[in-house]
Amino acid sequence: MAAKGTTGQEVIIKAGEELIEGTKDKVRYQMRCNCNYKETWILSGGNDILEQYDYKGFRYVEVEAPEGVINPDSFRAVVRHYPLDENACKFESSDPLLNEVWRICRNGVKYGTQEAYLDCPTREKGQYIGDCTVTGHSHIYISGDLRLYKKALIDFANTRNICPGLMAVAPGGKMQEIADYSLQWPLQLLTYYKQSGDIKFLKEMYPVADGIIKYFEKYQRDDGLIENVKEKWNLVDWPQNLRDGYDFDLSSSTSVGDGCHNVINAFYCGAVKIVNEIREILGIEYNDSFPQLKESFFKAFYNKEANLFADSTVTKHTALHSNIIPLFFGLVPEEMYGSVVELVKKKGMHCGVYITYFLLKGLASIGEYELVYKLLTSEDEYSWLNMVREGGTTCFEAWGKEHKWNTSLCHPWASSPISVIIEDIAGLKPAKPGWEEIQFTPHIPENVDKLSLEINTVRGRIALKWENGKSSINIFDNI
Repeated sequence: MAAKGTTGQEVIIKAGEELIEGTKDKVRYQMRCNCNYKETWILSGGNDILEQYDYKGFRYVEVEAPEGVINPDSFRAVVRHYPLDENACKFESSDPLLNEVWRICRNGVKYGTQEAYLDCPTREKGQYIGDCTVTGHSHIYISGDLRLYKKALIDFANTRNICPGLMAVAPGGKMQEIADYSLQWPLQLLTYYKQSGDIKFLKEMYPVADGIIKYFEKYQRDDGLIENVKEKWNLVDWPQNLRDGYDFDLSSSTSVGDGCHNVINAFYCGAVKIVNEIREILGIEYNDSFPQLKESFFKAFYNKEANLFADSTVTKHTALHSNIIPLFFGLVPEEMYGSVVELVKKKGMHCGVYITYFLLKGLASIGEYELVYKLLTSEDEYSWLNMVREGGTTCFEAWGKEHKWNTSLCHPWASSPISVIIEDIAGLKPAKPGWEEIQFTPHIPENVDKLSLEINTVRGRIALKWENGKSSINIFDNI
């Protein structure tokens, strides 16, 4: 923006994600996400060009200035994000609801990916490990570019110099530690290997994954489960009101109750399982503790009356989280599948948006594709289409604007539909690391007459089409 006025004249600039309700030209600069995007530009008396201190995530700008001082023709908005080839990934289906979900999730990842995978481009502007599980997986597909994912893995690996159990935010000076997030780093490393086939990097990073397991072993009970993990925040889910009544004392990020609870152990058991898989790939001998951990998990948390897992060893309450995360990591025996599915049908997605990654992929792992699709295109209060209904053009931090006191309206940790649509609905994933072989097992519902998808991989471009129950797939040698 250009302006020319007298020395000391002020121009007020207000930016925001929304307009003030009931107005057509007043910007809500005191944003829901707790940013105050009101600035005063003091003019020099000469020809001034606006220089901003930092970038902002916004949709609207309101400018107040003395008459004749600013030149509207000079207004520009700079679109800022990590380089993204718009043609790298293409998706379209005959279901307009699914298309809308894809659109806001893709936009959320696009604009939330800057110099790193950001929590959001407004409030934190920081890269969190847990967010990377969802955002990174989505970004791999919409971009076909693995470089930023690899960088994120290295960023977090470098924090082992502070704590071998890793920090939650990197790069940066925020000394936050989240146990659930650290335990997801091995999963991310394995995801990268499957996409890239980079065995050298897997071997280089293995000590970090092994170090995470060793760090959490100090909290083990006699049965191998962990308890009283008080050095790190036990998140479970965020915000608190979307924990589905999880019955364990987690009153704040610095307050963890005494005892043994479900979710932290589900992530721990899952991490052990994944690190074992990495060891198998690398040919590293190990003592397989996972079967015993799985048995201990069942004994500790199984609620026979409900045929579900309870939230802790001292409660009968069965939150979604206590069952869907174990389902994702293969801790749920087959005889419990029906009860877990009925729990999800009853409660829907009464959880945080980030946890839907584990919910949807867990259901897909046991063949519940029809339910996965139903949840993806749900129009209830806890759904992506609720974000669309509330005017969202990017996916939100929570299901709706009022679901969290400081909701960001651009939060890519809500983008789990991207990888779920590609891998579990379209059924396209690497059968061997680096896409040396391709698995194509579509699970497209009857109501979807047409679906097309194109992605870039390290091996080349893959394009598939589905029309009236018939599929075709083309694999190109070069991107």
